[in-house]
Amino acid sequence: MVAGQTSDNNKMKRIHTAHSRSVKRRKEIIQAALKCFSELGYSESSMSDICDRANASTGSVYHHFKSKEQLAAAVYLDGIGEYQAGLIKNLEKERGASRGIGSIIRYHISWVARNPEWSRFLFQKGNDSFLAGTDEQLNALNKNFAQKIMSWFSRHAEEGTVRSLPWDIMIAIVLGPCQEYARLYLSGKTCSKIEQAVRDLSSAAWNALAPDANKK
Repeated sequence: MVAGQTSDNNKMKRIHTAHSRSVKRRKEIIQAALKCFSELGYSESSMSDICDRANASTGSVYHHFKSKEQLAAAVYLDGIGEYQAGLIKNLEKERGASRGIGSIIRYHISWVARNPEWSRFLFQKGNDSFLAGTDEQLNALNKNFAQKIMSWFSRHAEEGTVRSLPWDIMIAIVLGPCQEYARLYLSGKTCSKIEQAVRDLSSAAWNALAPDANKK
C-alpha cells in the first residue's frame, strides 16, 4: 500500500514537472515570436526565424503550434489575457472609487510602457486574419473582463460613490483617453511624462464620474 502510494506520487511529480516545462517552453516560443514580429514584421517572420530566436527545434515549436498563424493568435490571446488579468487584480484591491479609477488608468499606461512590443501587436493586429477561429476564446476573455469591471462599478454606483451611467459610457470615460495616450506614447508623440499623464487622466476621469458632492 505504501509502496504503491510512493510510486503514484512519483508519477504525479513527473507529470507535473513535464507539464511545467511544456508551459514554460510555450511561453518562451510566444515571446520569441513576439520579438520576431516586432523586429522583422509579421509577414516577414518565418517559423525558422522564430525557432532560432527561441533556441528551439522545429519539432518543439510545431509541437506547440501547427502554423505561424496559430502562433500569432496565441501571442494575441496571451497578451490580452495577461493585460486583463492584471488590471482586474489591481482594481479589486481598491475599495475606494477614486483610487480604483486611478488604478485602472495607472495599470493600463504602465502595462503599455512595460510591454511596448506586445502593446503594438495588440493595437495593430486586432482585425488580422490569423484571429479567425478565436472568437470563442476572445469572447470568453472579454466577457469575464467586462463582468468584473461592471461588478466593481455597479457596486460603487449603488453606494453612490460614482455616477450611475451606462457601462459603455463609464468604460469609455476611463479607458478611452488613456488608450489614446498609450497610442501616442508608442508612436513617440507624447509630451507628458507617464506619471503626469496618470495623474491628469485619473483626475479627469474622476471629475467625470464622481457624484457632484465629491467633486473638487
